[in-house]
Amino acid sequence: MEVKEIVKEGSISGIYLILDSQWRVARNGNPFAALRVGDKSGEIPLKVWEITEEVFAKLQKGKVIQLKAMAKNFNGSLQLEANGGEEFFRVCQEGEYDPSAFLPGVYGPKLAALWEVVDQTRKGLKYKPYRLLLAYFFEDDQFRQSFGVAPGAMRIHHAYRGGLLEHTVGVVTICQTVAAYYPEVNRDLLLTGALLHDIGKPQSYTGETSIEGTDQGRLLGHLMLGAQMVTEAIKAIRTTKGEESFPSVLEMPLLHLLLSHHGELEWGSPVQPALLEACLLHHADHMDAEAAKFREALRNHPDKGGNWTAYNRALKRSVYSLDLEATSDEWRGTGTGEE
Repeated sequence: MEVKEIVKEGSISGIYLILDSQWRVARNGNPFAALRVGDKSGEIPLKVWEITEEVFAKLQKGKVIQLKAMAKNFNGSLQLEANGGEEFFRVCQEGEYDPSAFLPGVYGPKLAALWEVVDQTRKGLKYKPYRLLLAYFFEDDQFRQSFGVAPGAMRIHHAYRGGLLEHTVGVVTICQTVAAYYPEVNRDLLLTGALLHDIGKPQSYTGETSIEGTDQGRLLGHLMLGAQMVTEAIKAIRTTKGEESFPSVLEMPLLHLLLSHHGELEWGSPVQPALLEACLLHHADHMDAEAAKFREALRNHPDKGGNWTAYNRALKRSVYSLDLEATSDEWRGTGTGEE
């Protein structure tokens, strides 16, 4: 049983990844474990009552378990419950499960279509230095592999295999639209920034069945890592092709876009956007990330689950599921302007 299939109270069974595991003590003094388990279809809380330290030690984050539990309503939402004194789980060994069942991702034709957008965009730029810089990364097989499988974030948005590539293409597509609308925008600068704005994320995350932060990602952050990578790439281009191959006048604005794309200091940007292109990149990045949160909430909403999704922690609200296509056609016009 997948998590998305848990829609009512009753017994459940299935194979799930432990996403979080914490030792807690109830008001009556009895210990219990507060876990989150999930698969690629979603996640759900799991409470284990009457638990011992020996049992808890086996229920660690990152483990895959075969679970039998009860789904119960708690404050309007379903959660799983089990008794620690019973044999309610078994830790699965490598080879007993498919890692892709727990870390959803972008595969096949969709992945190829995303890469097509990246490659066509970078090859269509007018500025040769920016084309050289993008080729330095995206024509390197090792980088291309790591970028194509990296998640867009640990939890908040695009948190799945290939999520970084999907998010990048989303930001690029939005930037292409705004560049066409605002004639004063430097299109090459904006699109290069869009393609490279999260380039530090492959170094920031790791994990096969779950997404974890690397030491360098947690200590430096992907904005700083990305800026460092671009600076090193520009130095390498100048070393092999000459100083004139990448004029300094093109370097500083691009680095500014990378370092300011979170928009606000409290959101992790070392600086705030000071260029029109930086402003637009920030809002394109924010727009795609916010849209992804809404889309994921709706994707995880079960069929016949009503108009409102469960409370979404990332959005701090529930989302209304609107289905106008299911309503009557009587109020629809012909589309010709005639009544």
